[in-house]
Amino acid sequence: MTNSIDLQNLLKRIEKATARLEEVASRRSEQKTQAASAGSAPSSSSLLGDAGADSKSVTEYVSMVKPLVQKYIDCSSKIGGVVSEQAQVLESLFSVQLEFIRIAGLTKKPSSEQLPELISAQQEAIGKVIALKDNNRPSELFDNLSTVAEGVSAFGWVVVEPTPVPYINEMKDSAQFYSNRVLKKWRETDENQVEWVKAFLGIFRELAAYVKEFHTTGLTWNMRGEEVSTAIAALKGNPAAAASTNGPAQASPPPPPPPPPPPPPVPTAAEIAQNSGAKDSNTGKSAAADSSTSRSALFEQINTGNTVTSGLRHVDKTEMTHKNPGLRGSGAAKSSSQGDSTAGQNTQAKKTTASPERPSRMDLQGSKWIVENYGTEHLTIEATETRQTVYMYNCNGTTLEVKNKLNSIAIDGCQKCGVVFDALVAQCEIVNCKSVQVQTRETVPSIQIDRTDGAHVFLSEAARDSTIITTAKASEVN
Repeated sequence: MTNSIDLQNLLKRIEKATARLEEVASRRSEQKTQAASAGSAPSSSSLLGDAGADSKSVTEYVSMVKPLVQKYIDCSSKIGGVVSEQAQVLESLFSVQLEFIRIAGLTKKPSSEQLPELISAQQEAIGKVIALKDNNRPSELFDNLSTVAEGVSAFGWVVVEPTPVPYINEMKDSAQFYSNRVLKKWRETDENQVEWVKAFLGIFRELAAYVKEFHTTGLTWNMRGEEVSTAIAALKGNPAAAASTNGPAQASPPPPPPPPPPPPPVPTAAEIAQNSGAKDSNTGKSAAADSSTSRSALFEQINTGNTVTSGLRHVDKTEMTHKNPGLRGSGAAKSSSQGDSTAGQNTQAKKTTASPERPSRMDLQGSKWIVENYGTEHLTIEATETRQTVYMYNCNGTTLEVKNKLNSIAIDGCQKCGVVFDALVAQCEIVNCKSVQVQTRETVPSIQIDRTDGAHVFLSEAARDSTIITTAKASEVN
């Protein structure tokens, strides 16, 4: 009985393979017929058409990865809200990368200066996915958004050499940190959330298997293919590739708005004199009287001589707060008489309302390092696990060195601080900071800079071409 079942399964697989081969042969026959009738076409038109769409690296990318992407989108649609919106952006990223793989099979390998222009559409989509997470932190579905934002960087494997598969697995592990939270929260109440997690993590499992088979040491280019400039023109000439490889060209942009109206005419000297004369006639007398009164009172106080300081008193050492720390708890030194000056009362009010200084601390809570409220000090953290994270908050002039590889680093509300780390699995995030410096010795997939004035990023040779840097409401970023 077992042999009969195995034979039936084998026959079904042979039938599927035969049908696929017939489909490929039919498509190639149609392409040859069209080429013979239309004659030789220019290089850019072949890149804009279906050329290379039947290559095995393209068809397997569709057959292995697309089903799980579609399942993830279906589950996200059931959840709805911003999760569904984030899924639509990831779907467009999948389509853009599919078109990029097709064109790479027809194009020579670009230089490091040309590559960013080729992958700009993919970087933009990845940035949108991460931005949706950052802009919806209070959401109940923040763990879902974080799962996708941490894992979406795996689609950056196209620029990783020579080992893209471990990079994909690292991004998957980073996303799994947040997906475990989703499972813990919804496992007992929402089966769709469980399927959502399985589908999303399955994307990277199949993506790693695909890359291992067809792009083991990096994205495969065509040594005898078209020039890179032709590929760049093809990608720019077909912006609808995010929805379909044969989509229509994008409409031309609207015309620029009309120029602003001219400024009002400059008033003449006669008009200025007339206006000022009218004002002086109404307020001249009252202003002159007030000015004369205030000057007289000022000179009268100055002419009193030494008696001008008669209202002040000598402060005894026992009332000085810098020599008596015990007086600081009450806010200020107590007055020995009821005739204290107004300056002393103001000082007491200010010290009473001043907030106490927060204590500095650096400790490990679970897998999260907390570093906060430090001044001009040099701190060192040695990570013991890659799932550990670092959160640095409200530091001023602090230098933090992080040794070994860990998941991510977040710098929030710091000034004039420097952070040096070896390598990160996910990202380095800089929020609400001023004059900060970040340096990596090895690799970091992405760096996010948000609402920051003055940020200097120093990348190593290994991270220079693979790190994705996104900014929002930031200035002076180098």
